[in-house]
Amino acid sequence: MSAIRTLIVDPAADRRKELQLLLADQPVEITEAASSERALELLKNQLVEVVLTDTELPGKSGLYLLQTIKKNHPEIEVIVLSHNASSFNVLQALRNGAADFIVRPVDTGEPLINALNRAIDHLGRRRRQELRLRELERKNGHLNQMLARMKSLQNAVDKLASAQEVGVLLQSLVDTAMAELGADKGVLALVDQASNSLGIKAGGGIPASVTRIFSNQLPAGLLVAMARRGKPVLIPGELPEGLARLSSQAERQILLTRPGLISAPLRIREKAVGLAVVLGHAEQKPFDEQDLHYLLQLSHHATIVLEKLGLIHQLKRGREIGAFPCATGAP
Repeated sequence: MSAIRTLIVDPAADRRKELQLLLADQPVEITEAASSERALELLKNQLVEVVLTDTELPGKSGLYLLQTIKKNHPEIEVIVLSHNASSFNVLQALRNGAADFIVRPVDTGEPLINALNRAIDHLGRRRRQELRLRELERKNGHLNQMLARMKSLQNAVDKLASAQEVGVLLQSLVDTAMAELGADKGVLALVDQASNSLGIKAGGGIPASVTRIFSNQLPAGLLVAMARRGKPVLIPGELPEGLARLSSQAERQILLTRPGLISAPLRIREKAVGLAVVLGHAEQKPFDEQDLHYLLQLSHHATIVLEKLGLIHQLKRGREIGAFPCATGAP
């Protein structure tokens, strides 16, 4: 057990010394004060867990000190000692939050040690309760974050589903992912089925000229390597050395200017058709597994809509060239 930081407040040096001797074998680290005023000054600059105070102090009384401590430092346990064991003193002490009341003279260490142990137990229970509350708050915060993320995802899915053009769909995916994940940049690249090359079809946080230049084909580099691998990628911080070597000079200059990267493959009928990538996070909040899950879900729904738009385009084109005969019985 770590030493309990204890403040003894008593105007008489010999009584302070007596209390120290009675507590000599206990796990305490003792500081002394001769008045309420001095005790309150010490509490401003020192961490104290237990206060032992006499009621009769020069200037402000020990009961005043108790009241002030419980008002400003409610986490501190206060044990009151007094030669005056009147019911008024006892009630005043207990009503103002004293952990215990000890009647002087203290001939043996037993009542003092018992009171100290009870105070230590109170401290332990309070700390455990605070830990549970913090853990509950953390879990509630995580749950609220998940609920907000689910709502955001549903709104994004609804927006994607209403898209009537492929370009609008792709740009919406990039913009939504960047906004939700707090990313600096975003890229959506698709594979051209005829040339089997990867080209940028939508981007955010990067110059429009870059999107145009690499719209049909990206040079060999990190994005091409990730697209070929077809697996989700989560990099919270700086790129590992192996991946850094794969990146092209253009990628390092334009895309990889801040730490953090998430990549989600785009698949239609189990066939890789491209990838969505967000890059660069606020350094105090690196990308995590929840961010990767969000991008994967968003990309999955986007490919469903992408496939639907492709089929609608084929149907329209089929009608235009008469590829679909009239129903049986039609003139």
